[in-house]
Amino acid sequence: MAQNLMKKLKDKKYGNFSINDTTLRDGEQTAGVIFSYNEKIIIAKMLDEIGVNEIEAGIPIMGGEEKDAVKTINSSGLNAKVISWNRANIDDVKTSLDIGMRYIHISIPISDIHMQYKINKDFDYVKKTLINICRILVKEQVIFSVGGEDSSRAEKDNLYEIINIAEGEGAYKYRYSDTVGILNPLEIYKNIKLIKSKFKQIAIEIHAHNDLGMATGNSVAALEAGADFVSGSIAGIGERTGNCALEEVIAYFKFIEKREINFDFKKIKKLAEIIAKITKRPIPVNKPILGRNIFHHEAGIHTDGIIKNPINYEPYQPEEVGLKRKLLAGKHSGTSIIKFKLKKMGIAITETEAKEILSAVRQKSIDIKRNLNDKEIMDIYFNIKH
Repeated sequence: MAQNLMKKLKDKKYGNFSINDTTLRDGEQTAGVIFSYNEKIIIAKMLDEIGVNEIEAGIPIMGGEEKDAVKTINSSGLNAKVISWNRANIDDVKTSLDIGMRYIHISIPISDIHMQYKINKDFDYVKKTLINICRILVKEQVIFSVGGEDSSRAEKDNLYEIINIAEGEGAYKYRYSDTVGILNPLEIYKNIKLIKSKFKQIAIEIHAHNDLGMATGNSVAALEAGADFVSGSIAGIGERTGNCALEEVIAYFKFIEKREINFDFKKIKKLAEIIAKITKRPIPVNKPILGRNIFHHEAGIHTDGIIKNPINYEPYQPEEVGLKRKLLAGKHSGTSIIKFKLKKMGIAITETEAKEILSAVRQKSIDIKRNLNDKEIMDIYFNIKH
C-alpha cells in the first residue's frame, strides 16, 4: 500500500515535492491561538483551494470540537489528503480510527533528550511501541506516516533505525523534525542527502521550526537535497517562533527556480489575512510574500533602478502575489523619483529643479516623519516655482 501511494505522490507532486500543511495542528499550537470548529472548516477548504497536497487537520484525541472538526474536514470531499496527528499510543490511534481517518500520522520522540526528560523511557521501548502501533495501522488498512520528534538531536544510529522500522512496517512517509530549530541549511542538506541515499522506499518530509530564523532556509535545503515533502504553516505560525512559512518556500521554487507549482498565492494572501484576524496577530508589513509593503520603494538608488527596470530590485512581479508596486518620496529619495512623479502629473522639470524640490521633500518628510503624497509634492513644486 505504501509503495503504491509513493508512486501516486510522485506522479502528482508539485515541482518535484509535495506540500503538507500543518496550520490547523502545529499552527494552532501557537500560544494563545484557538480556531473554532467553523474556522477550522473554512481554513481547511481554503487550503484545499490553494493547492496543498496534505492537510494535517488536528488532534482527534483532544475530543470535543477538535475531534468533530477533524471528522468533518475528513468527510468534506477535499482534493487534499486529510491527516490526523497522533502520539504513538493506542488511545490516540483508536480515536482517529473511530472517526474514519484514512490517513494517520504517528509522532514519537527519538532523541536522547526527549526519551530521558520527556517520556522517561529507553530506546528499546520507543522501537517496540512504534512497531506495535504500525502493525495496528497496517491491520486496520489505513495509510500512515511516522514522525521522529526531535530527529535533528537524535543519535544518527537511532534515527536510521527508526526510519528503517517505519519503512519496513509500511509507513509511506517519515517526518524529519527539527523540533527546536537548531540546524542550519548546510547541516540539513547533508543530513537529508544521507537519509535519501539509505532509504529508497519511504518518502522523507522536512518539518522545520524557526527558533533561530532558519526554517525557510532549512526547508529549501532539505528539498534541494531530495526531500519529498515540506511541512509548514501559513505565515509560519506555530509554537514559540513558529514553523516554516510554506508560502516562502513555495515562492522560492516557483519564482526563482521556475518550477511548475500549482499554488495560488493570491488565495494564500487572503487566507493569511483571515488567520491574522482570527488570531489577532497582524501580518508584519514587510513579511516576505504576505506583507503589504514588500513592493514599496523609497531609497534613491532603488527607485531609480525600479523606474529604469523593476528587475533591478525585485525578485518577482508584485502581481504574482496580489500586490502592487509603489514608489515613494521621502527622506531617502533621489531626484529620479521627483522627476518621475511630476512627469506623471504632466510636469517636466530639469535636474536642477529636481534637486531643489528634493531638498524640500526631504525636509518635509523629516518634519512629518513619513513619506509625501503626490499632492504634497505638487504643492512644494508650486511653492518653489511661484
